[in-house]
Amino acid sequence: MSSDLDITAGHGTDTSAAPTLAPHLTGFPKLPSDRPARVVVVGAGGMGSWWAREVVASGVAELVGVADLVEGAPQKVIEQSGAADPSAIAAGTDGVDLALEVGADLLIDPTVPVAHHPVTVKALHAGIPVLGEKPVTENLHEAISLLAHTQLTGVPFMVSQSRRFFRQVRQLRSFVAAHGPTVLTSAFFSLFTEMEGYRRTQQHPLLRDMGIHAFDTARYIMDADPVAVTARGAQPEWSVYEHDATVTATFEMSDGSLFVYNGTWNARGLPTYWNSEWRIGAQQGSATWDGKGVPVLGTEDEAATERLQAAVDAETGEEPDQIAASLIEFVSALREGRTPMCEVHENLLSFAMVEAAVASVERGQRVEIDELLEQARLEAIAAEAHQGARELMQSWSSVREVLAAAQ
Repeated sequence: MSSDLDITAGHGTDTSAAPTLAPHLTGFPKLPSDRPARVVVVGAGGMGSWWAREVVASGVAELVGVADLVEGAPQKVIEQSGAADPSAIAAGTDGVDLALEVGADLLIDPTVPVAHHPVTVKALHAGIPVLGEKPVTENLHEAISLLAHTQLTGVPFMVSQSRRFFRQVRQLRSFVAAHGPTVLTSAFFSLFTEMEGYRRTQQHPLLRDMGIHAFDTARYIMDADPVAVTARGAQPEWSVYEHDATVTATFEMSDGSLFVYNGTWNARGLPTYWNSEWRIGAQQGSATWDGKGVPVLGTEDEAATERLQAAVDAETGEEPDQIAASLIEFVSALREGRTPMCEVHENLLSFAMVEAAVASVERGQRVEIDELLEQARLEAIAAEAHQGARELMQSWSSVREVLAAAQ
């Protein structure tokens, strides 16, 4: 990852505006800016309901359809969406077909992870931009396949990493840009929860459901990418999950620093917030964040620290966050003809951190990210049904180089 902001370390730089990635034009036809974006949501579960409500409440989009394979499920989501006229919103079983039928500008995909690859591939080849829920896909080789399909079609595909859109995360990224590089960053997550559904039997549910949030946040704050990981899991006898819902993972990052994640769904008492608790140690200063309130910043210069903290404390105005902000980012990018934040190429290394941590737990040893990416590329080639996508992946010298070229 790279920043287009040149900041001199230790000079008390204002943290109110984070460094942003330089915009890249996509070549995809721009979305008209004189009307709301027409949106179809595919997947009528809990996340689908949340997305539908956010679309209806948004000033940049309108809900025109909901699709799900379960009979009656789309209608339930439509009815609770808050739409002024629910009867004007179409329902169907296939999200892409429905999007084409109603002339949607984009598809939001909060289906279960196993459906992400087929839904996204069909949408991209139909010319429909996709805003997908995390994780990008069920496994790493399918995620790499989606890189190829995105490049082949030129259709935008963004993965909603909602934690990036918290003001505090932006403030921490700015602080690190001014006072880094980092040497040690940690995120601690502890929340007793006994989730129902597929997570009860999912392998490594904590890593795959929650790890991605912290891992992507760490990459964004630190402006660094993963190199290798050593991880261990634990499964206490009182856990309702069939696989480990407690894990610790230590990542070696591209700037030479370490990122340590400790997470559990098994411990009672003193819960953290869903965003984890953070501590960041850098060359010219340190910062902490409890996951909800204002970050606490510190340097060796007391006066500079007071100025930094005062600037952060002064940011109190409300602004969109989480999936509401993801929607705004995607629609804005489509209107401006630029690559959105969390586009699939940018997102893939966050997902690779999850799968590398899973592999480390299972193997009981250190796992290098590039080794895992190459293995997944070969698996993607073998599994790919589309000749063009298969040939494109075969032409790549490495996945890492493909990702770097897209930034």
